[in-house]
Amino acid sequence: MRAYLFLCLSGLLLLSGCANYRLGTGGTVSFRTLYVAPVVNESNLPQAVAIVSTQLREAFLHDPRIILVNTAGEADATLTVTLVNYTRDVQTRQTADTGLARKFDIALNAEATLRDNRDGKLLFEKRKVQAVRQVFVDSGQLQAEYQNVPLLAEVLAKNVLAATLDVW
Repeated sequence: MRAYLFLCLSGLLLLSGCANYRLGTGGTVSFRTLYVAPVVNESNLPQAVAIVSTQLREAFLHDPRIILVNTAGEADATLTVTLVNYTRDVQTRQTADTGLARKFDIALNAEATLRDNRDGKLLFEKRKVQAVRQVFVDSGQLQAEYQNVPLLAEVLAKNVLAATLDVW
C-alpha cells in the first residue's frame, strides 16, 4: 500500500511540473496586425518576386502571434523586404575534371524593414536576412537552381519571420 501511495504521489509531482509549460517562443510583439508589402527585387535572380512574396505570406499566415491584412492602412505595422543579392559558390568539384563544379551553395540575401504604422516609428531598418541551400548540378546547373528557388524562398521567409516576430 505504501509503495502504491508513493508511486501516486511521485507521479502527481512529476506531472505538476508540466502544468505551466507553453509551446512557442512566449515573446510578444508590439503589433497585432501586419501588412507584408510586395517584395522588391534588386538581385540578379529573375522572377523571384512572386515566389518569395508567396512564401513570406505563407510563413506569417501560419504564425498565431499576428494577423495578416491586405492593406497598409489596416495594419499596425508594415514589413518590406528587398532582395539584394543572389550568389553561388562552388563547394565540390568533379573528380574527373576539377574545372567543373558538382555542388554549389546558392544564397539569397535580403534586407527587411519593419515600420509601426501607428506612430511611423521604424522598429528595424534594412536588417540583413540570408537563405542558403546546396545545389547538386549532376543533372544540369540551370535546372538544379531553378528547382531550388522555391526551397530557397521558403528558408528566406522563415528567416524573415524569425527576424520580425522573435523578441529583439
